[in-house]
Amino acid sequence: MTVPGPSTKPVQPAKAANPQAKLKGGPGSGNWRQRLRLASGLTLFTFCLSHFLNHALGIISVEAMDKASIWHYWVWRSPLGETVLLTAALTHVTLALWRTSRRRTFKIPRWEFCQLVLGLYIPWTLIPHVSATMGLAKEFGFSPTYDQMLTILWPDKAFQQGLLLVVVWTHAMIGLHFWLRLYPLYHRLKYAAVTFAVALPVLALWGFVEGARRLQLKRDVKLRVTDEQFDWLYGFADNFRAVVYGLVLISLGVVLVRYLSRRFARGISVTYPGGLKIRAAPGPTLLEISRMKDIPHAAVCGGRARCSTCRVKVLEGAEHLAAPDAPEAAVLSRIAAGENVRLACQIRPKHHISVQPLVPVKAGAGSSEHLGDAYHWGVEQEVVVMFVDLRNFTKITESQLAYDVVHLLNNYLDQSSAAIRAEGGFVDKFIGDGIMAIFGMDVDAKTGARQALNACRRIEAVMKSLEAEKSPQFRDPIRLGIGLHMGPAILGRIGAAGTGGKRSGLTALGDVVNTASRLESENKAHNSFLAVSRTVIDAAGAEIPGAETAEITLRGKERPLQIFTMTSLDTLFVPDGKNLPGT
Repeated sequence: MTVPGPSTKPVQPAKAANPQAKLKGGPGSGNWRQRLRLASGLTLFTFCLSHFLNHALGIISVEAMDKASIWHYWVWRSPLGETVLLTAALTHVTLALWRTSRRRTFKIPRWEFCQLVLGLYIPWTLIPHVSATMGLAKEFGFSPTYDQMLTILWPDKAFQQGLLLVVVWTHAMIGLHFWLRLYPLYHRLKYAAVTFAVALPVLALWGFVEGARRLQLKRDVKLRVTDEQFDWLYGFADNFRAVVYGLVLISLGVVLVRYLSRRFARGISVTYPGGLKIRAAPGPTLLEISRMKDIPHAAVCGGRARCSTCRVKVLEGAEHLAAPDAPEAAVLSRIAAGENVRLACQIRPKHHISVQPLVPVKAGAGSSEHLGDAYHWGVEQEVVVMFVDLRNFTKITESQLAYDVVHLLNNYLDQSSAAIRAEGGFVDKFIGDGIMAIFGMDVDAKTGARQALNACRRIEAVMKSLEAEKSPQFRDPIRLGIGLHMGPAILGRIGAAGTGGKRSGLTALGDVVNTASRLESENKAHNSFLAVSRTVIDAAGAEIPGAETAEITLRGKERPLQIFTMTSLDTLFVPDGKNLPGT
């Protein structure tokens, strides 16, 4: 069986398709500004967590809230604790404003925009609250106990205070989620994390309301704040707000000035796969340019150089780019990136450039028909390619009626295709009596390898079923042959089949396709059902006792390829698979 279409020399492979597998650094990864912003954010989160847990004790009693607050204030109102807290707050706000001023566009993912808007709202309500708890204490010796604070806030300012709690917590949860999602452990604990993220603000609000209501019903609390002190509080809060939001406006003004300057600046061209060329002003990162032009571009970490999902291969213009800085160099080294592979969130093109994105991305709702389909302009990804072939088909067609042949062929193609799709594979094309399929497009390479092997088991069951149900006129046994190989492929919609932006036009190009086809042909020489490369077996962590081993030499390759051939898959063991004979 031959493979139609051109083959393409593969570019440098991605070492892992799963974004979570790429990051092994901890909180210390990234440049110094990112590390400071993360450390200050975690400090503020720790304070909020302690404070909100203290609120939740209002479910029990106001006395429980006051007793717990002694420990809370012992930590955070000590000279050291107060210094750490204020330093963290100033650092976090300053770096957030600096990062905002560095933006060239506000076309950013919804989660980033939501976090930004929530962050801009927080100071409006938080400043009066901080002025009351810390300002009055410093200026007039006021003690912000729960009976005093709940009396001040309930009921007139209760909604505003509750909204502040929800906004602060949501802002923190967004930041934590998009930091922790790069780590496999977080995904194993995601349901516990969601429970925690929802339950804690509910308990804190419940405790706040319950404590305030009990206090109002059972006690006649005398406020220890005079009208003059309240006037000082409101004046101080207004001045503080003016300073903070003045800085916010300056940051947004810088973005506006940069936007206007780009309108009149000398433009550069950025060329994407498929001949897509756009014009942009120098200054923004390549990731920002993609977003400004509504071109889908993966960026799991939000463009902070904490992952490698935005990486591109620079086809032209690499010599004009600045050398990678420390964070980018660390990420590229960690994934053993090939020549001219760079992070789109870090490079700032100043000359014409041509790039090939290396990680697929799901389409955005606002993207156009072609730009919203990442595969239209091509992505490189490590996948498993499968070829399935019906043995002796030529002999069958010569000796049987046309209707019987078509009926058998349709049964074989339909059932085999269903088996491939049931394991998460994508049927690329039918080639006469053959099938080409791709695994690992939407999952990591290890999972794709396991899916492909489990699909082989299903196809073996299809072969046995066809043999048992065949008509008497088919004297020769129904036999299938499968070839499996894993490697980097360029996935894209090629030619007229891809112009409609439909999934049916998707295909794989590269050396991995030719190798998988060659392995399928090896079944004839070994009288086997499956011929699979060691690459697939090692990636899946599978065991194949009793398999025949061989080495084949591929055209243009210096090193031979080790393969395994099996006549039956009864002994095949695939981790997390259905390891039952004949299934």
